[in-house]
Amino acid sequence: MLSKSLKISILAIFCFALSGCLSFGSLSHKQVRILKKEGFVLTDEGWSLGLPERLLFAFNATEIKPLHESELIRLAEQLKKYNLNKVKIVGHTDNVGNPEYNLKLSEQRAQTVATIFLKHDFAPQNVFAFGKGSTQPVEINDSEEHRAANRRVTVIIIP
Repeated sequence: MLSKSLKISILAIFCFALSGCLSFGSLSHKQVRILKKEGFVLTDEGWSLGLPERLLFAFNATEIKPLHESELIRLAEQLKKYNLNKVKIVGHTDNVGNPEYNLKLSEQRAQTVATIFLKHDFAPQNVFAFGKGSTQPVEINDSEEHRAANRRVTVIIIP
């Protein structure tokens, strides 16, 4: 039979081990809280925020709408404030048109978003931008609504 102090010690060790599981890898609880507040979700790639094209870009364009540039600036400043200063920015397109063109368009959109982060004190070695074209759809490209969902830029936090 285990003594009462031994049971308490085992329970304390178990609780300590569980709290380590809640640390979300190398991110602190405070960092995770701000990511959730900003709309990031934990995916296979890490903490990810999808930015739909209809909010950032006109159709077939790479320039960010001025109205939404300020929101990206605010996001960059929030991430910097919480020391979340390494990001991967991935551009995506739907499957309409030439795959090579879509790849280039997705790369340009990712770079446009990356430029905003770079202008707001993110170090160049901490911002990775690239395009995936139409290779990673989130919806089947069978309707305009689904194609619009696939035209996006994703910001992923690198811990």
